[in-house]
Amino acid sequence: MTGKIRVVIAEDQTILRDGLQAILDNYPEFEITGEAVDGLEAIRLCAKLTPDLLLLDFSMPRMNGVEAIADIKKQSPQTRILMLTMHDSGEYLATAFKAGADGYALKNGKQEELLRAIRTVLQGNKYVPEAMAEEYEARSNPAGGLSGERWPAPVLTKREKVVLKLVAEGYSNKKIASLLYISPKTVDNHRTNIMEKLDLHTPQALTFYAIHLGLVEVGRDLAPLR
Repeated sequence: MTGKIRVVIAEDQTILRDGLQAILDNYPEFEITGEAVDGLEAIRLCAKLTPDLLLLDFSMPRMNGVEAIADIKKQSPQTRILMLTMHDSGEYLATAFKAGADGYALKNGKQEELLRAIRTVLQGNKYVPEAMAEEYEARSNPAGGLSGERWPAPVLTKREKVVLKLVAEGYSNKKIASLLYISPKTVDNHRTNIMEKLDLHTPQALTFYAIHLGLVEVGRDLAPLR
């Protein structure tokens, strides 16, 4: 890579966005070419500026980072994406890589770790925080990547899969009941059965599993993760 490394920062919190810029300003090889406060703006800027690197916050208003990745890669395929987050959960890590992120860095990490993450993804490699490396390896198949996540076997009925899809898309029990012409109590029973079968007990975990089954398209229907 010749010349300066062009960077776009997508982060909705001004103090964090300014902090990232202050760090990179100390290194002459980096040039901040744009800033975004949500996923939609990140897509627009990357299409316009085609940066070398995008520092992308996981949780943002209007459209979160995971939802934006597919369109960013389509508009600017050469842009390397480093996901920035407070979430040290393997489920979030798996979702970020499945969506197409090139690296995953924790916001509570040290400056040296951020720079190591940036340089790793710019070299064409994936970056995982040291604190999450063991879980990453456990979730990876022998060939690497995260295509072999340890998810429960798909034992859901057709109706349960429909309910799971709607839950992952962010619909309430009342709305799901209206769409499927069943009672809210029946929807609640389906949700309980799904959680017990899969041993997944949060909306986020159900969303990740819906993505794994292909019921929800990453970048389009993923429910907001805050």
